Amino acid sequence: MRHMYGVEIHVPAGKLPGFYAQVIHKIGDHVNVFDRDNLLFIVENEAERDKLEAVLSKSGMLGDRFSLLLLPSSAQIDTVEDIGFVSQSEHLYLYAERVALFTFAGGTENEQDRWAAQEQLREHVSGQFPATASSTPVFILDNAQTELADGIARAYGQSLVWLHRGE
Repeated sequence: MRHMYGVEIHVPAGKLPGFYAQVIHKIGDHVNVFDRDNLLFIVENEAERDKLEAVLSKSGMLGDRFSLLLLPSSAQIDTVEDIGFVSQSEHLYLYAERVALFTFAGGTENEQDRWAAQEQLREHVSGQFPATASSTPVFILDNAQTELADGIARAYGQSLVWLHRGE
């Protein structure tokens, strides 16, 4: 999982197509764009986001800005429409403010309780992906359900490690 930034282009009515093309050309000259999804440009860091915002502000085309999470290709999501999107390059992004990501804390003695907690939490999670450093999966949850998830884990004597909570 990587933190990314999305900046949307707002195309004002009445502008000639050449104006839009000039702005796109300026973006290509000054900004290292990682990915795109229609009018949303995705960059890897704050410095690139600031450059992109400056180009778009100068031309009066600055639209909405988003904090994004780029998920690994191994991620399995039930429905992405409410919490993110798949880009033109087939990358999976989540809107950072809408989701929370967690894994189970290590060192639990009772694997049956962990399994039971995971099974009950599956009713509430949107998806998961394998953690890179361990075999414990990372679960994706609606940001509004973090207390519910903590409660389910506690009921089974487990604890969760929050990797990300909506911003």
